[in-house]
Amino acid sequence: MATDKLIVALDMDSGEQALGLVRQLKSDLSLFKVGSQLFTREGPAFIRELRREGVDIFLDLKFHDIPQTVVKAVKSAVDLEVRYITIHTSGGSEMMIAAQDTVKGTGSELLGVTVLTSLDDEALREIGFDHTAQGQVVHLARLAITSGLSGLVCSAQEIETIRRQIKLPVKLITPGIRSAKDQVGDQKRTLSAAEAIKAGATHLVVGRPITAAADPAAAARALLAEIS
Repeated sequence: MATDKLIVALDMDSGEQALGLVRQLKSDLSLFKVGSQLFTREGPAFIRELRREGVDIFLDLKFHDIPQTVVKAVKSAVDLEVRYITIHTSGGSEMMIAAQDTVKGTGSELLGVTVLTSLDDEALREIGFDHTAQGQVVHLARLAITSGLSGLVCSAQEIETIRRQIKLPVKLITPGIRSAKDQVGDQKRTLSAAEAIKAGATHLVVGRPITAAADPAAAARALLAEIS
């Protein structure tokens, strides 16, 4: 039976390529992430095409705007029957509460993005934040949970801290996940799949270790074996 614990990031230019990959993997994996790259090229119609394949969609557009604009964007995403929708927690509680009200009673769920995994302490200082990356993640995670969100996107390296600081049940979705055999690449705050699950992640987002593999299905099964 296909699992949603491992989410494949369809970070590619071609809808045809993405659809072909989904067809290779959907017997093992049930949830696929569509981000700005693919969505900008293919649009909402492609989300509907993926849904016709019988898989769930994690729409990772990281909405961040005034509350009313985010509400309208979230409503459009809900209409596409996607399972997860991301918003930036740095948009503030008013924005998050309004967005959360929009998904109530639907099949969609909001995930709050804390600090991008490409950012480290030095990068945060550069853009004007006083917190360390970990401190900023915890601060934004608290804000998201008090605003009613039930899931967060965060680096695997902050999972244990979030679990200690936030006692309420919360889904923790970790991007930039790799196999234990893979190089880190441009993700500065990541772990292997097994390490992330051990730390307390509920879902893992994997890109190039599967999408760039000679045999994506075999790569996906190998990662599933690592976390089983």
